[in-house]
Amino acid sequence: MLTAPAYNVSAQLERSFAQVLANRDATLLPPDVPRWVLLQWLAEQGWLLHGSQIGGLGELRPGREGYGQPDEFSNTQGVYAASDGLWAMMYALRGPRVCQQSDMGLQLRQQGGTWSATRYFLSFATRDAHITDARSLLAPGFVYVLSRDRFHASPPYLHGGLGEVQEVHLVSRTPALPLMSVAVNPGDFPLAVRLHDADTVKARSERAPWGFPWLDDGRA
Repeated sequence: MLTAPAYNVSAQLERSFAQVLANRDATLLPPDVPRWVLLQWLAEQGWLLHGSQIGGLGELRPGREGYGQPDEFSNTQGVYAASDGLWAMMYALRGPRVCQQSDMGLQLRQQGGTWSATRYFLSFATRDAHITDARSLLAPGFVYVLSRDRFHASPPYLHGGLGEVQEVHLVSRTPALPLMSVAVNPGDFPLAVRLHDADTVKARSERAPWGFPWLDDGRA
């Protein structure tokens, strides 16, 4: 699992971010500033982030299908949002050729009771046998900025393979109105992306639901 690259938000850059937020307009961001840094800053200010391939959404509505996750919270039917920019970007950038996504954004309980920095994992599967570069499956998308109103955080829980963890996502059972959206592109994502076989990972996850990311024998 990966951690975010080191970055520094100068006083001048923070003023730019504040202007973007005040005007609800991400196009005001200087073009040389990584979008993920803006998103992390917004999360640090208390805003939530929801990634989608669909632009122009005026309202986010709860899903109607179950998610098949091993923990109860992640099966809640609702609007999900992350308190972390990079995890939200994983969903914004998931392109149409992806048939399965394996991802995580979480903190690990450390000695002394503190939480680690967020750890990330992203892997895609595709039915296109010619794809050998996972990053080629990324596609432009949008990250929506949301208020925390009516959102409830994922409680810490004991992960069968990782110990006590805190996932950096929240859920609302009611619709959410975006404050603004930030367009993101594949080049904006600073982390490595893996490629796996969908059938292999599906079979492994069914045998061992807590075995995430199911890559132990090196074939996926």
